[in-house]
Amino acid sequence: MDALCLPLRRKQDKWLDNSEACRLLNVSSRTMQTYRDTGKLPYSQINSKIYYKASDVETFILNQVKNTPKT
Repeated sequence: MDALCLPLRRKQDKWLDNSEACRLLNVSSRTMQTYRDTGKLPYSQINSKIYYKASDVETFILNQVKNTPKT
């Protein structure tokens, strides 16, 4: 898991646009909209463009892994 988040740790202050965050999380833009609507993933909006802090995306990934039931 640490290997997945390592590139993000190097860029703690980096902002990701919606398409970058979608690729990183391997989800659709509609799923990202749901994450925003439910407050699961903090974001900022400048005009019509959505941005996510890389550190927030990393925290989201870690929380998803932590809450995934083990089989």
